[in-house]
Amino acid sequence: MRVKHTAAVLGTALTALVTLTGCSSTWGEDAGLPAAGDMAAIEKLVASHTMCSDLRTNGGGAMGEQAADPGWAIAERGVCGDDDRDTVTLLSVSDMEKFQRANKAAAAQGKGVRVLLGQDFALYPGDEKTAKALLASDVLLFTCEKGFKVPDGYRNEKLLVDGCALTDYLPA
Repeated sequence: MRVKHTAAVLGTALTALVTLTGCSSTWGEDAGLPAAGDMAAIEKLVASHTMCSDLRTNGGGAMGEQAADPGWAIAERGVCGDDDRDTVTLLSVSDMEKFQRANKAAAAQGKGVRVLLGQDFALYPGDEKTAKALLASDVLLFTCEKGFKVPDGYRNEKLLVDGCALTDYLPA
């Protein structure tokens, strides 16, 4: 009798735990965005879709001003390149909502940037060819440009801030 009761209580507790933990997901997980966790994982993801050699975390590349501003929640910034000297800026983001809000505020001043987003990182590709190659890694274009429209037939995913777009549409 005591075993049946204990098993029933444990079963109920386990069901409640699964239900509670199943409700919360990381932002971007539902959209199928990849997660990286650290700079090495971001570099590996980029390198699997385009050339990413000579990773450096000091100087060069884009987004230096944003990385220095704590309001953007950029934990770490790196830059890698290819044989044509095109670069990709890799950003490890500690708080994606802060990052999105900062980009939206910058866009309102005409200083927003188009980046490719994962769950916990952003990429600033050096050119359109690199951006297209990186879209194959399941990252999506994030922009808060005024008047930006996602055409029919392209993904338009939910963001943590209103007034921006997260899409697989890459305008020329």
